[in-house]
Amino acid sequence: MIELIFDLLRQLGWIGLVIGVAIEALSIPFPAAIFVLVYGYLLNPTWLDILLYSVWTSLIYVTVSFIPYVISIRYESVVREKMPKQKMAFAQKWVDKYGDWMIAVGRFIGMGYITYIAGFSHMTKWKFAALTFIGFYPLSIIMFYLGTLGNIEAMITRFQQAQWLILIVLGVLLSLYIFFRIQRRKKFKVNSPIGKPKRRRQRSSCP
Repeated sequence: MIELIFDLLRQLGWIGLVIGVAIEALSIPFPAAIFVLVYGYLLNPTWLDILLYSVWTSLIYVTVSFIPYVISIRYESVVREKMPKQKMAFAQKWVDKYGDWMIAVGRFIGMGYITYIAGFSHMTKWKFAALTFIGFYPLSIIMFYLGTLGNIEAMITRFQQAQWLILIVLGVLLSLYIFFRIQRRKKFKVNSPIGKPKRRRQRSSCP
C-alpha cells in the first residue's frame, strides 16, 4: 500500500507536495507534515536543499492559509456556528493566556483551526503571515530531514507519538503556569494592604 502511494507521489512530483501542504493550510484536518516527511524520503535532499525546500513549502502554506483567515473575518458569525465549539474554545483559551505566539505553536502541532482564532481576533495580515511561517518552517525542516533517514513507516509512527508528547508537555506547562499564577495572586492578596484587615483605632481617653 505504501509503495503504491509512493509511486503516485513520484508521478505527481512537486504538485503532490503542494496539494498536501495546501489541504492542511485550508484548516482541513490533514497531516501536511507527513507529506513533507514522505517527500524528504523521495527527494533525499541535502541540508541546503532542506532549508530551501522548507522556505518554499512554508510560503505555500502561508499563502493558502489566508483563505480561511479572510473567511473567518468576513463571515465570523457563520464560521463560529459551524466550527466545533470545544476545539475553538480550547484554542481561544490558549491564545488568550499566552498571546499571539500560540498561532505559531498551533501550526507546529497541527492545529489548523488556529487560523480562525487569528481571524476572529482581527490579527494584522503581516503578523498572521509571520507567525504562520515561524510555526511551519521548523516543522518542515524536521520532517524533510526525518524523511532522508528512511524507514518511513517507523517515522510516521514516531511523528504521531511526538505530536501527542508535545500536547502533553504543553498541557503540563499550562497547568503549572495556572497554578503559579493562582499562588502568586494569593500571596499578593495576603501581603497587600487592601487584603489585610484594618485595625480599629483606639480612642484616647480624655482626662
